[in-house]
Amino acid sequence: MLKFAYGHKSHSSDVRVPSYGDLTETFPPRTVMVAMDGSEDSRFAFHWYVQNIHRPGDRVVIVFAVEFHSEHDSRWLFSFTESVEEKVGGSLDKERARHLETVKKFSKLLENSKILGEVNAIVFKSPGEGIVQAANEIHASFIVTGTRGLGKVRRTILGSVSDYILRHAPMPVVVCRYVEKKGCEK
Repeated sequence: MLKFAYGHKSHSSDVRVPSYGDLTETFPPRTVMVAMDGSEDSRFAFHWYVQNIHRPGDRVVIVFAVEFHSEHDSRWLFSFTESVEEKVGGSLDKERARHLETVKKFSKLLENSKILGEVNAIVFKSPGEGIVQAANEIHASFIVTGTRGLGKVRRTILGSVSDYILRHAPMPVVVCRYVEKKGCEK
């Protein structure tokens, strides 16, 4: 698993947020998972979270579900010919480099937003399954994800990651559909 972190660990168990007058509200720290795939919709979901529900003290974990798009499928991984082995190895190295670049971009997104957090790249057969499992492992308070807005037929055939997360995650899920409006960048 690839991990990049940004920010400083908080030593207090509560975050105090100034309220009206002399009152102070105390919020327990939250771990927020933001599922991202590099699309504009997932970046919108991250910015929506930052602008609408982020609280000081939130620990943000961006999860990037890695999908390898190699021109060679897994049956070639067990081939005994050197030429196929070299092709597959080179192709997988290119995929790894591409994913590492994506993880670095997400880390920079946290840094630019001045948000305490980390980026985890996970490899799973189904991205939705991997995201739900990762959310359970980090004890996420809730999950934020975008939606690509697949049409009804494509969603029926391919399935939807956000739909899978909604149906299987044991914690609240916020699905952000990009809607162009002032004050919320994409």
